[in-house]
Formats: sequence, C-alpha cells, structure tokens
Amino acid sequence: MSASHPAWAQSASTKDAPSDPLEKFLHQYVEHAGLPGAVVAIGYGEGNVRYAATGYASVRPETGMTRDRQFYIGSLTKMMTAVVTLQLASEKRIDLADPIGKYLPEAFRDRIANADRATIRDLLRNSSGIPDYLDGEFFFELVGRDPQHGWRNVELLPLIADREAYFAPGTNYAASNSNFILLGVMIEAVEGDHIEAVFNRRIFEPAEMINTSFGRYPRPASLARGFDDANGDGQLEDVTDYDVGDQLADGGVISTTEDLVKFARALFVEGVLLGPNAIERATTDTVFAGDGSYGYGLMIGSSDWGSVWGHDGIYFGYSAEFSWFPEQDTVVVFLANGRALNEVPSVTSMLMTGLFGKPE
Repeated sequence: MSASHPAWAQSASTKDAPSDPLEKFLHQYVEHAGLPGAVVAIGYGEGNVRYAATGYASVRPETGMTRDRQFYIGSLTKMMTAVVTLQLASEKRIDLADPIGKYLPEAFRDRIANADRATIRDLLRNSSGIPDYLDGEFFFELVGRDPQHGWRNVELLPLIADREAYFAPGTNYAASNSNFILLGVMIEAVEGDHIEAVFNRRIFEPAEMINTSFGRYPRPASLARGFDDANGDGQLEDVTDYDVGDQLADGGVISTTEDLVKFARALFVEGVLLGPNAIERATTDTVFAGDGSYGYGLMIGSSDWGSVWGHDGIYFGYSAEFSWFPEQDTVVVFLANGRALNEVPSVTSMLMTGLFGKPE
C-alpha cells in the first residue's frame, strides 16, 4: 500500500470498484482471516467517509456484503454504556465515587464481591475486581438451553453473585463484562426505563444513528448473518439466532459502519454526547492494561501517529474494531460477520501507513 497518497484516502465519493485499493485490501484480509464478510469505514475530520465491503452477508441464500448491513458490535457497546454513565454524572444524577451496590437490588448488594466498595469509576475502568460472568461456560450453557431468551441486565446478577473478587477495587485491571452489566443495571434503575429506550434518547437519536438499536427478534432483515465455530471443529456455522445478550449493556448493540462514524463525530468532534471535560477525564483517568491503558469504557493506546482511542469487540458470530485518532480527527470502523479462524493483526493497524503516511 502506497504511503504517500493512497487512492482510497482521496475522496469519499469515489465509486467502489474491484480495483479500489481499500476494497482490495479488505478482500485479502477477509480471505486470510477466514471471515465470511466485512465492511470498513474511514471517517475524516471534514466529514468525508470512505467505505469498502467484501464477502457475504448471508451464505444461504448467498448474498453479497454491502456497506449498509448491520452487525452486532460486541464490546463497542461498552463505549456507549460509559457515555450514558458520564451523562448521568454530569447531570448529578449519580456520582462516579458512589459504590455500585447503592444501585443494585437489595438482595444482591451483599452477594456480589466488592459491590460495597467498588465505585462506578472502578467499573468504568475495569478496575473493580468484580468477577466476569462469562468466566466458565455457565452462561453459554443457559444460552444453549434457551437460545431466544431475551436476557436483561438484571437477570445476570445471579451469575455474578457468590463468587470471589479478582482483587481489591482500584488496585489492578481485569476486563470483566460484569462491570458493564452492573452499569446497565444502574442506568435502568436511575432512569426508570429499559436500556434501549435510554440509549435511544441519550445516544442514538442525538447522534442520528438511525440504523442502531439493541438486538431483537425477529432478526432485522438488514442484519448480516453471523458465523462462528460453535462446536470447535474449525468450521463456521450460522449462529445469528442465538441470543447471547441482545439487551445487555456489555455487548448487545447492533449498528452499521456509517452509524459508528456518526457516533465518533458526535462524541469527539461535535460535543453532542459529552462535553470536553468529560472526554478528557474518560481518556486520561486510566489504568494500565497490558499493551495500553483503559479509561472510561475506552481502550487508550498510542501509535507512531499519536494517540488512538476506541474499543474492539467480539460477539457470537461477529467481530468489530473502532479506533479514533484524535490528532488526525479520523476514525476507522471495521465490522465483520464472523470471528477470525486464522491469526491476523487488527485491520486498523494494517491501515495506518496508508492513512497517515510513514511515521516521522
């Protein structure tokens, strides 16, 4: 890929064609990863967006992938849960120093490790020490028995309860989906409303994300079918109809690349969702997390081109990447309807030189 002026970085209006370098790259990536299909979007500060789509949105019947397809975005949902939490804090409806137990049903306050001490801030930064309900196979056994259950955040409290803490709150980092489930319980309790109604009001409508919602049955016609190696035989099966968290605050949102570019602009450029002080705190009040740091529902990393904020996500049958480069006012969104069968680097890391030129 040429680092000087790649053709796909020139204009958002260029028609996608087989010779298009971005589409060619994506096609090769998807083939190497063993994915059914994918869409990538690159949104620039001035508002231009470049798209590419490749592979299949459905196998039976065989349907080509298009850029308007919806996908489960997995843990990218956590960024949205964090945004709503920070909105409530800015409205003085909650305090980030509140222990999460304050907002839990009384029956669970003493049964969830660290709930009396772990603050909302600890949960946002994955530093609560509260055990992950996805550790072990128990949740997936429940899904197997009842694949269209319609799980709600509060229903997962028994799966988080009566387990030992990973560590004392604030002393370490451990990615735990339970943190964002509990934030979802808090949001629903404070707002007195279902999580999807809250997100519609606070994120999707203000950001004009018209093709974004939580998952539901029947599956939307525009949702790309999701494929996963469900039984460990190295083959992908259609798993779209399994509910592994349609209404959950840790990963239940479905969206498009176009809407996620809108989310990036509403959050980081236009100030529609959060003010600059909240963004600064969310991206600087971090804990060390291996290759980078973790802020408030955001992975905070560095690259040869400066800071990068965002999240990656996996869901049963789907994978996602969202990367915002604040110094370049550029976002890269990648959504796929499968999980890679072969080891591959992130799409974002492979696109950086083409996007920003060779590092200084």
